[in-house]
Amino acid sequence: MLSANVGTGSGAARTEERAINGPAASKPDERLGWALGIVVVTAALAPAVVALLLGDRLPAEVPRRYGADGRPTAFWPLWTSVTFLSATTLVVAGGCAAACTFMRLPLLARRATAWTVTWVAALLGGIQIGALLRVVDDAGALAPGSVGVSASIALLVGMVVGVPVAALAREEPHGIVAMGPPPVGLPRLAAGAAVPWRSASMTSRAVVVVVAASGLLLVVPVVLLGPSGAGGWLSLLAVVTLAPAAVFARVHVAIDADGLQVRAMGVRLVRVDIAEVARADVVDHLDPFWEFGGWGVRMDVHGRTGIVSRAGEALRVFRGDDTELLITVDDAATAAATLNTLADRYHGSRSSAPEEQPES
Repeated sequence: MLSANVGTGSGAARTEERAINGPAASKPDERLGWALGIVVVTAALAPAVVALLLGDRLPAEVPRRYGADGRPTAFWPLWTSVTFLSATTLVVAGGCAAACTFMRLPLLARRATAWTVTWVAALLGGIQIGALLRVVDDAGALAPGSVGVSASIALLVGMVVGVPVAALAREEPHGIVAMGPPPVGLPRLAAGAAVPWRSASMTSRAVVVVVAASGLLLVVPVVLLGPSGAGGWLSLLAVVTLAPAAVFARVHVAIDADGLQVRAMGVRLVRVDIAEVARADVVDHLDPFWEFGGWGVRMDVHGRTGIVSRAGEALRVFRGDDTELLITVDDAATAAATLNTLADRYHGSRSSAPEEQPES
């Protein structure tokens, strides 16, 4: 559980801030939603279109299950197969696409999810099309084999198409400026303390271990099945599954007069403008599984965003719309003090700026 060092501050001031700002409503990413919708519907309907075009060249029944020798051991009606698998594509890929479109996610997480949805939809549709092409004119209905080639092609196509689809994702700004400086009771930097602040790069040993172990497990079938056919598309699947996770293995945090940025392997994960910083404090202990269900860029059921590389102390930042960002980082106390100090300076400069006089 979280146990935080929270300054007392002015409860009335914070209540007034929430009342004026209110929690920012999360707006759907419509442009990305349309793109993902087209991808998912196309992948789901493509096998039905192929079945209609092939017509009588397809048998009335198609393989449903294969034995260890690669030969079919069970069959089901053609259109039952096509309908069921197309519905599965719509439910699985469509559900993930809806979550990517409607949930408030950090930009990198939104793009990674959109890319994943694209290649998953393409893979599901490609496997089904490959299964249909194998039984054209009954030539392969009883023959051993696999859909490895068609699955590999579909996966590669999905990976390529997923890049421009993911690029359509927009970063949903919180955009609400904090109504005033952080409460007085929160930590500040001592006079003359150095700004900006940079964290040491944090390596998540847990992520490294999980990626390495998962990679070894996925290598086994590739070795057994060979690099061609089923082994080839399994190796591609291993790459696209594990590569995004590896990005989050090493992160660092930077705080300056513009705000806070978190980067991993040169890629920006999260940015918070200094104008949006309502207050910052320290969480004594954050448990990745208990709080967020794992490592990386995460969101919990309360709408909090976590960038979690390990268990331990964390920096907690409240934005102007009252949303929370938690980042596991060494020396979180200095990071919180730096943010509060910079937020003070920002609001001080705003209050001292001369107001524009209306023209007479």
